[in-house]
Amino acid sequence: MSISTICRRFVPAIGVLSVAGILAACSGASQNAGVGVPQADGNAFPGPALRSGVYARFAGPAKAQAGLNVSPLTKIERDLFVSNGGNDVLALKNQSYKGAGEITSGVNGSDGIWVDNHGNLYVSNFNSSNVTEYAPGGSSPICTYNSGILDPTNVTTDNAGNVYVVDFYVDQNPGYIDKFPQCSNTMSAQYPISSGPQGVAVDRHGNIFVSYYSHGGAFVEFKNGTSQPTPLNATTVLPGGLVLDKNDNLVAEDQAGSIDVIAPPYASATPIVTDVNGPFRDSLNRKEDLLFSANTGSNTVTVYRYPSGELLETLGASNGITTPLGVAESPNATF
Repeated sequence: MSISTICRRFVPAIGVLSVAGILAACSGASQNAGVGVPQADGNAFPGPALRSGVYARFAGPAKAQAGLNVSPLTKIERDLFVSNGGNDVLALKNQSYKGAGEITSGVNGSDGIWVDNHGNLYVSNFNSSNVTEYAPGGSSPICTYNSGILDPTNVTTDNAGNVYVVDFYVDQNPGYIDKFPQCSNTMSAQYPISSGPQGVAVDRHGNIFVSYYSHGGAFVEFKNGTSQPTPLNATTVLPGGLVLDKNDNLVAEDQAGSIDVIAPPYASATPIVTDVNGPFRDSLNRKEDLLFSANTGSNTVTVYRYPSGELLETLGASNGITTPLGVAESPNATF
């Protein structure tokens, strides 16, 4: 995996670069921000060269392998969605994890994805700087969110249907969490994050949790959706995706190789899975007995029993997965 993916997205394969080196590169990128220049595709590329010598943008799309069951999606029942790092989102049937089709319309550089409590699917598209929303069973967007968004890398919703977009944009401090009302392209709030937000989760009380880069992985909470962040004491090595369970525990991906549970009052992180190759995004099923992780280092999606962390399945090329950047279960654990 290319070193050019560091900071912008995820950790390169083990042995390519040390964790200390990655942190130094990411820190250098954050401190040497240039004003982006909009390009024809809507992306903003940095002005001056970064200290790390790298502009970390995902290298390019990867399609599912030929000969697999990858066809236009016609109906969603209870499927697992995988953002395949390019121009498609795969649907895999729950339990068997066989291909159930794909979504391509409106997908352009898919990254983090999410399924809300109505079964709507959300896809963050970094190439087109937007988030597209799909109704259950639909394969074309019903809503598109792009107003004021620069670099969408992840997405979630709250129990009122508001949409929260992780606006990463590590080359310009700060990053943001952008909030939109359901199916409205008018941003209703924006929450600044000091550097490189990666994961976002909203609990039933409207508290917003964010994982982000701060010389390592750090976390903040916007209590009751207020604009002032409260720093949390828990830390990880390299931040990734973030979800909540019904007990208000944060389940955090640490790209350095673990999946951690952070229990209230969010003072420390406890690994429940270790030795994972590039865990990046995660998802819980509605029953909260299955945990899914999209792993960029091994190009797999792993399925664990939750909360024990017992490995149950490893999904990969035989399931049509080539470059997984996001994962979302349907029905998802939502509040």
